[in-house]
Amino acid sequence: MFSKKTRNIVAHNPNWKTEFEQLRNRLTAILPNIECNIEHIGSTAIADLFAKPILDIDIIIENKELLPYITDKLQDTGYIYKGEQGITGRFAFRQQTPSTPYTVNQQHWMEHHLYVCFSDSLALKNHLLVKNSLLNNPILVENYGNLKKQLIRKNISKEAYTKQKTNFILDILLKEGLTSDEIEQIRRANE
Repeated sequence: MFSKKTRNIVAHNPNWKTEFEQLRNRLTAILPNIECNIEHIGSTAIADLFAKPILDIDIIIENKELLPYITDKLQDTGYIYKGEQGITGRFAFRQQTPSTPYTVNQQHWMEHHLYVCFSDSLALKNHLLVKNSLLNNPILVENYGNLKKQLIRKNISKEAYTKQKTNFILDILLKEGLTSDEIEQIRRANE
């Protein structure tokens, strides 16, 4: 696996959208005739938001019986299946190398985290509510970016960084109408 950019946040790069679109095209080719949506989620999907230069991508499926087939196809192209990792309905896949997903010409891809999400999962609901809230609220984007920069400057642990970011996200989700039970599930998943 290549290096993780755990403490490196940078200004938004408009090329991230292009990188996502190229990956979406490749993933669509890997999964022909599979009914799914492929979404760019996370901070790199939000213009003007500081982010780690790592794409987050959700492959969204309604038919849960497709998961084994999709898992096999993704593993065939170099992804490592990591399972749910404590988050129900969200299945993680990691790149083995910068050339994952494999192509004939061994194209290198931007580092990314890939998830297959059931369309009715709380994880997906979380991802999309946060993304849409940020897309529709520039002040929220500015506040979130400032929080990230402040936390990085404090040189705190990865766990403390995640906890502070999680609290910010949970505030968004609460305002978006998630129940206290849903909020608690997300909090526990991020501990």
